[in-house]
Amino acid sequence: MPFLTFVLRWLERLFSLKTLRRKFVIGFIIASVVAVGNIVVIHSLLRQSDTIAATINIAGKMRMLSQRIGLMHVAERNLPPSEDWNTHTLYEQLETNFQAAITALKGGGKAFDLAIPAIATTSQQHLEKIEVSWDAYRQTLAAMKPNRSPLEANAGSVAHDQAATLAIIATSTVLLEDIEALINSLIQQSDNMQASVKNQVYGLFIANVLMLLLAWAIIVCKVLNPIKQVMQLGNELAAGNYDARLHMNSSDEFGSLSRVLNKSAAHIENLLRDLKVKQNTLKKARAGLRRAVLVYQHISDGVVITDADGFIQDINPAFSTITGYTAAEVVGHRMNKLSSGRHSKEFFRSFWERLSTTGQWHGDIWNKHKSGEEFISHLMINSCFNDDGTVDCRIGLFSNVTEQRTQEALIWRQAHFDHLTQLPNRLMFHENLHASIEQSKRSGFPFALMFLDLDLFKEVNDTFGHDEGDALLKQVAQRISDCCRRSDQVARLGGDEFVMIIQDLKSHDDIHPICEKILGSVSKPYSLAVSDIRISCSMGVAFYPDDADNATDLLKYVDFAMYAAKERGRNQYCLFSRTLRDSVQLRHDLLRDFQAGLDTQQFILHYQPIIDLQTGNIIKAEALIRWQHPTLGLIPPGDFIPLAEDSGLIIPLGDSIFQQAAKQAALWRDNMEHWAGVSINVSPAQFQQSGLDPETWIQTLQNLDLPNSAITLEITERLLLESDEDIYEKIRTLRRAGFQIALDDFGTGYSSLSYLRRVDIDIIKIDQSFVRNLAESPENMVLCNAIINMSHELGLKVVAEGIETPEQHDLLLAAGCDFGQGYLYSRPVAADQFSEWLEAYSQPS
Repeated sequence: MPFLTFVLRWLERLFSLKTLRRKFVIGFIIASVVAVGNIVVIHSLLRQSDTIAATINIAGKMRMLSQRIGLMHVAERNLPPSEDWNTHTLYEQLETNFQAAITALKGGGKAFDLAIPAIATTSQQHLEKIEVSWDAYRQTLAAMKPNRSPLEANAGSVAHDQAATLAIIATSTVLLEDIEALINSLIQQSDNMQASVKNQVYGLFIANVLMLLLAWAIIVCKVLNPIKQVMQLGNELAAGNYDARLHMNSSDEFGSLSRVLNKSAAHIENLLRDLKVKQNTLKKARAGLRRAVLVYQHISDGVVITDADGFIQDINPAFSTITGYTAAEVVGHRMNKLSSGRHSKEFFRSFWERLSTTGQWHGDIWNKHKSGEEFISHLMINSCFNDDGTVDCRIGLFSNVTEQRTQEALIWRQAHFDHLTQLPNRLMFHENLHASIEQSKRSGFPFALMFLDLDLFKEVNDTFGHDEGDALLKQVAQRISDCCRRSDQVARLGGDEFVMIIQDLKSHDDIHPICEKILGSVSKPYSLAVSDIRISCSMGVAFYPDDADNATDLLKYVDFAMYAAKERGRNQYCLFSRTLRDSVQLRHDLLRDFQAGLDTQQFILHYQPIIDLQTGNIIKAEALIRWQHPTLGLIPPGDFIPLAEDSGLIIPLGDSIFQQAAKQAALWRDNMEHWAGVSINVSPAQFQQSGLDPETWIQTLQNLDLPNSAITLEITERLLLESDEDIYEKIRTLRRAGFQIALDDFGTGYSSLSYLRRVDIDIIKIDQSFVRNLAESPENMVLCNAIINMSHELGLKVVAEGIETPEQHDLLLAAGCDFGQGYLYSRPVAADQFSEWLEAYSQPS
């Protein structure tokens, strides 16, 4: 079998058996070669057999011919001569035939009408002997004369004849023996040939068998086995095993068939997989269709299906529930059966134009119920198209959203309008501001932004209550709205802040009459439930796009302008200008440097002594912050404290002040007998949200081994007026921890005693505005006496600020004031200078 495999591979390389046709051609060639080979071999064998037979036949005839010649000589001697029998001619013919036979046997030729090749070399010697014996035989015959008659014979002739006869017999015998030897040699050749033929036949048989085996191997390997594999694949595919594959790498028809069948099996496998997927999809689609039918029947929204022209083809039950119409009443009719008549032709023209262009439409539309009641429905329409792009049908989905739209409108109004004044609120104002900017860009006309803040509104609110304050805000909102044009916009930002957008100004000067009108209207008396009151306002004005080209800067600048108006004395308006812009820039620069100042410790404390007026002892010092700016020099607190409060940097600044003051108080406490500590100012902004942490301050004093009472926290009336419960709780926490609380600048604000009850105050500080003209103004002296007496009645100590003359010192001492502070004793100085001053200070006699 390996040999056949080798032969097959050799044949494939030799003949390139890539196709069945070539394989069958090779098989046919092999069979033809076998057949032709058989014919050639058999023909060769037959020719050899015929040649041997002819040769033997000629040899036999030579024997017979030699005998005939001898007999004819004997007969001629014994028979009388006859004219009819020409012995001479006959002898010549016989001799010629005999000689022709010798010649044919020797060199090949024709004798006795038989064509033969030359005999084999092994028989040539017998032929040579025959030639010798034939010559002797002929000579003997020639020497022998035939008898004419018996009468002519004599005794001598008889003896001669007997000798001749014996000679003939002897030579004939030799000739016959030689011929017999030749015949025997030829017979031996015939036997050898038969043996050779037998071997050739066996070889031919073996060759035929090998050729047949080769053809069978080709058929088995290249035809039957592939057919078997194809049948196996067919059975596998018939059994549903589409993963089966043929592994034939040949390039013949079976190889091509295997690749085709493999592709077909893979394709069928993919088709079955796709079919399974599609079946699952179809199954899901059927389930989805059933659900869709259920949804269609039970959905709460109305569904209507129309043709391309709007004629109703089908509706769901919810349609009837919402509209009151049954299917029998609307199918075949147009949707305008539900028309409320509220919408214009332009609305429906736009409706159909968009539907025809995009195939979709959605929006709110007013419809009419069968009962005649109108309702808002939110309608969504989608179109279904045919393969050619034409509209097959349109599907509309709608619901009654009347109540929802009412609620949305209410919610929108609540979100965009102030519930108290019904003016637009902060959110809507910002939307209107951006819209005004876009409108100004399109029209080219500037507009003015006005920011109005009521003056001292909190005092009114706290005095008369929030209800009266709300009533006042309503009247203010109405007066402002009456002063503005219909095209202008008025909004309330919150609290007592209002903004106005004055549209389409031809000149900046056009804003002045409006501002004056608003100031005059707001300042008129208001009739409230408890009494009639007056209130003023301060307004700032900024212009778009001259002052700012964006909403953020515009709001910032108008706010600066409003605060500038307040600083000028309230009840007036201020236009944003280059000067204000410069101050804004300065404020920006200071804010930029502020953080760097905190990081590099540019903020230092100066100290001013507080004197016990009765004993003259220095009991404490007030720590006053200064900014040692590297380029601007020493900046007073009035120039940067408001900036710190607005930016939120007051928190780290306040912590820095506390840390410096606490450390300095610990140093001085050990050197002074009556030293009570240091007083520091605390901004209201420090108490907001998470700015001031009482626990941190308490821990700081514990680390310095300093009692909490060594630090006095000075707060303002503004903190008490604007505080909520969280701020009050922080103050109480500090007070319970032992910190002393002083109320600074008392008398300049509202001075409500109710706040003194809410917060446990230790010290009242009379503002220096009352002390400065104490000798010249009896009213100030009366106020100081009243404050001092009231404080003492409440168990509070009193500090008088701004004492500059001995006369003021004496008046306050006579009035019973506890402590004094001012330039009379010392200006605020740095800590080291204050220490030197303490050493040089001597008590008055």
